Amino acid sequence: MKLFLILSSLLAIQAGVIKEESIEVEEKVCDGIIINGTYHEQEILHRDLDRPFLLSVDHSTNDLYFSYNVKVDEDDFRSARLNLNSKEFKNIEGVSNGFAQAVDPSTNDIYIGGSDGIYKYDPRNNKAELFAQRGMNIWTLYYKDFLYFSNFPSQFLYVLIDGKSERLAELQDTKVEHFVIDNEDVMFYTNNTGLYGHKKGTLDSVLYKEIGSIGIRALTTDINGNVYACFSDGVYAVRKATQSLEKIFDIDDAFGLAFDNNNNIVYSDAVKLIRLRPNRSKSC
Repeated sequence: MKLFLILSSLLAIQAGVIKEESIEVEEKVCDGIIINGTYHEQEILHRDLDRPFLLSVDHSTNDLYFSYNVKVDEDDFRSARLNLNSKEFKNIEGVSNGFAQAVDPSTNDIYIGGSDGIYKYDPRNNKAELFAQRGMNIWTLYYKDFLYFSNFPSQFLYVLIDGKSERLAELQDTKVEHFVIDNEDVMFYTNNTGLYGHKKGTLDSVLYKEIGSIGIRALTTDINGNVYACFSDGVYAVRKATQSLEKIFDIDDAFGLAFDNNNNIVYSDAVKLIRLRPNRSKSC
């Protein structure tokens, strides 16, 4: 009898072990991104693009302007626009090798830089006309009070005032790849040595980050004038108090960055445009 009870107990324990081992643990999959403790859903805006780059938003219409490569085996860029409300996509005609985009936030005028100058774009008829710097290969454009631009290959920064361009005095002999001005008139720029901040009217630049193997691909400001940087591995916030960068979230092979008229993040990877929408009712 004792032997039977012992065998029965062993079988019961063994059966319990078998049952426990057969339980599958369901892992919770997170398909969103957590930023500052808030869940953000990823909205695909447009696919099948080759390196969408240099994003800029007209906040009056919520139109996103950007460039992308149109040839598989060589760099040949074209400017385009995408309405972030309707998802309507249009290529911009009339600009040779359209590459850089800028929006005047006070007038909502659109400027596009190509390989033969700066164009002014009329979205009503989807046409662009040469505006300034005829024959110049434009590398970057930015608008705040005035139109700033750099050319290729020199990459020196100019400002266009009353139809005349002049080298920006504060950065007279400095190469500039990306350029923005924040809400306190601090100019941020990048070149192949790093990311810098430079107060308007002064002569000294502050190094925020050296650029190593992870290259910087975009600078932008949100609707409040705060500066963000896009590296190939993700998005970073510029922290002026500590003169540093704080990583906000990871992206695999990021290319561009902007903010829509609701201050939602819009970014691009190597093949598509994505918007992040906060959803406080969800979590990972």
